[in-house]
Amino acid sequence: MTLGAEPSSAPFAMLRKELTFDRLTRVIDVGANPLLDAAPYAHLLRLGGCHVVGFEPQEDAYSALIRDKGPNESYYPNAVGDGSEQMLHLYASPGFASIFPPHPASNILALGVNWQELTGKIPFKTVRLDDLAGIGDVDLIKIDIQGGEALVLENAVSVLSKAVAVITEQRYYRLYDGEPMAAGVDKVLVEQGFVVHKFLSSNQFQFNSTRRKMLTAMATKDQVIDGDVVFIRDPAQIAGWTDPQVLHMCILAATVFSSHSLVLYCLDEVVRRRLARRNILDSYLATLPDELLSKKYKEGK
Repeated sequence: MTLGAEPSSAPFAMLRKELTFDRLTRVIDVGANPLLDAAPYAHLLRLGGCHVVGFEPQEDAYSALIRDKGPNESYYPNAVGDGSEQMLHLYASPGFASIFPPHPASNILALGVNWQELTGKIPFKTVRLDDLAGIGDVDLIKIDIQGGEALVLENAVSVLSKAVAVITEQRYYRLYDGEPMAAGVDKVLVEQGFVVHKFLSSNQFQFNSTRRKMLTAMATKDQVIDGDVVFIRDPAQIAGWTDPQVLHMCILAATVFSSHSLVLYCLDEVVRRRLARRNILDSYLATLPDELLSKKYKEGK
């Protein structure tokens, strides 16, 4: 998953000081491969603000996780899914490993690697998130497993009932035969009370042609393939959220997906519930950089 510049730690420090938490924010990471892009919650983890429970079945990636893990990280070599036996397809590029075989038509795009080259198949048994004891309440679920996201979510209804956010890769152009695409993921999460909140990134590529190299690559990546999408528990229903859900959403919105208007919306609810002092919203605004603040606000300071 691709990230932008790391956010300031000031909003997190202020929230942790002013709000009362009975535990760290808890993250489930399905497909925790550290050999790819940094995780979207990496900043929060470095601040000591979350505990991560990660799952990664690829041996080299799992070994790297165990070697480098910190005190707030727990990792397991399990593949997560529906509890069935599956076959993991390994490709020349490790980031494409999937339970699905390649879709032949994907070669019309200039992906830059011969990713469809199959290097091996590994049979394995998946585990269901809802069957795993000891996970506890989960606030954020992050999934990036090349087409298997909907299968995980369909078998995590109990875990999802407590979570306030999901960050998942959504596919818009088919790379694998049989993958459910974005609509499959969206259907599961909407049924569980989530809405699309924002897009963290998108991956776009040129079409292959006999004259493709005559074009400037960066300016002509015309076909979107996939992207990282944040789903959140429907904010219109915030009155029905538990106190911990409201508080942990503040932390996630401030430090993981930089949604500061959402933080302020949640802090209004915090004040209504008398979980913090009334002027906490002004204290939060004071932690934000100038480019996020209106001219009217800055003139009134």
